[in-house]
Amino acid sequence: MREYLTRTAAWALSVTLAFGAAAVPCAAEGGDAEAKTSSLTRLSPTGRQLLASRPVKVARAQSQPGSVPTSPGSFLHSKRGAMTLVLMSAGTVFTVWSINHDRKPVKSPIR
Repeated sequence: MREYLTRTAAWALSVTLAFGAAAVPCAAEGGDAEAKTSSLTRLSPTGRQLLASRPVKVARAQSQPGSVPTSPGSFLHSKRGAMTLVLMSAGTVFTVWSINHDRKPVKSPIR
């Protein structure tokens, strides 16, 4: 019974902290959001002059055709996608195995 109450209390505390952590950013978004974004995206005259005086350098993205997928659906067919699935599967299998082997009773001379 004590273990059940401890787990329930830990679960309730986790849920409460998660909702509290989610409520803070949501409360911060309230108010006049349009005024905040317009003041943050406006450049000063000095900043505009600085940007206008420097030449624009365009960096070309050098991508290898086999490593970077072109569409979201092709990710699973790439090498990165396959490795991601293999690692996630291995982690899931290890977690299930670990849970099943941790439930054995503790063999201690004190207990």
